[in-house]
Amino acid sequence: MKKIFLSLIIFFALSNTALAQDKVQEKKSKDPVVQAKMEIAELVKEITLESSLENGLISLLTYKHETLAKATTDQERNQVYETMKSKLDGSLSPEQLKKLKSNKKLYENLIK
Repeated sequence: MKKIFLSLIIFFALSNTALAQDKVQEKKSKDPVVQAKMEIAELVKEITLESSLENGLISLLTYKHETLAKATTDQERNQVYETMKSKLDGSLSPEQLKKLKSNKKLYENLIK
């Protein structure tokens, strides 16, 4: 009986630990800075960026995620999408932009 009771206690302790880790991962995935860095990592795989441009784009993408989280209407979201498109178009060189636009999935992910 003691072994069964001890086994149940260990089982619930491990389950609780796993649940706490899931909550931490979920919180990190919703963090705008983490999301921005993940998107930049995808972008850097596609095109080469200077460190100053990379830092600026991280700030821009963080702004995008924070603003989209607060947006309540489609009009606000569309305004953020347009802002992102114009900022990306202005930040990247024509060669970089052409290469980025050739990967439509990545381009759309960065804008939206």
